[in-house]
Amino acid sequence: MKEIRVDEINNDIVIFAKDRARRPMDKVINENEESIIAEYNKDCPFCKGNEHYTPKSKFKIEDENGWIVRSIDNKFPIVDNSQKSIYGSHEVMIDTYRHNGNFYNMDEDEFYNMLLMYKDRYSNLIKDEKVQYVSIFKNYLRQAGASLNHPHSQIVSISIIPPDIEREINISKQYYIENKRYLYDNIINEEIKEKERVINNSESFLTLVPKSTKYTGEIRILFKKNIKFENICNKDIRELSIIFKNLFSNLFKVNGNLPFNIFIHSHPKNIEGNYFNVHIHIIPRKYSFGGFELGTGLYVSSIEPKDIANKIKF
Repeated sequence: MKEIRVDEINNDIVIFAKDRARRPMDKVINENEESIIAEYNKDCPFCKGNEHYTPKSKFKIEDENGWIVRSIDNKFPIVDNSQKSIYGSHEVMIDTYRHNGNFYNMDEDEFYNMLLMYKDRYSNLIKDEKVQYVSIFKNYLRQAGASLNHPHSQIVSISIIPPDIEREINISKQYYIENKRYLYDNIINEEIKEKERVINNSESFLTLVPKSTKYTGEIRILFKKNIKFENICNKDIRELSIIFKNLFSNLFKVNGNLPFNIFIHSHPKNIEGNYFNVHIHIIPRKYSFGGFELGTGLYVSSIEPKDIANKIKF
């Protein structure tokens, strides 16, 4: 059975071909990187005690034993203030002082402090009058683009609105014009009603495997409230930290130490209307695109989203 599915938030077209899951495949050795054991590494610039390797902290949270999380300028920024064509700044946000920490073993409080840092740095960078958008993202392990092992995320402010964000906003605005209701409210209500793709339904967030996505195995966390990221309250940050803890604990049970990318799609500056909701994309790097996808802009999936969701519900 073959069918066309369209991702509601960005109009990506996916060909669902379930029978392709039965294709013969050569056996390969699992090349997942092993978890790090040591809490401290003397050569790591992001470890507590090695602050002399890095620029001064732009933000940090501390306890009686020193800093827990901190954000610093990236020594090798994607953007800076040296060019007229593209302006911005780039920081590295150190998720935890633990060298052996990662999303699969961090506890609720570690996620909470990390998310507080996300909010602070986002709130700070979006205020710059030249900045139009702020991107928060994380690459875990080398296969997902990470250059250093110590757990860290990144935040980049830029003077343009990225095409993917502009596309999502235009789609949600057009949906409202045509239907007189909000796209994200509709997605949330329909997914809760159908239940089968929902991983977790909490007070302020819906965590699900989308019905259609070009990234097989993608998970999305949708904000139910139509708020900007800088306005998220501490209560919701705590709720989100619990979701992260349970979600990644379950993902580890299913996939092991699998590389992944995370990126937050937030509001550009000065956006009007309530068409767009903040959401978080979590992309396990278990699958890759082939020539057909790269050559056509069409994507192929052979795994039912509900089958993925059922394995990691909480």
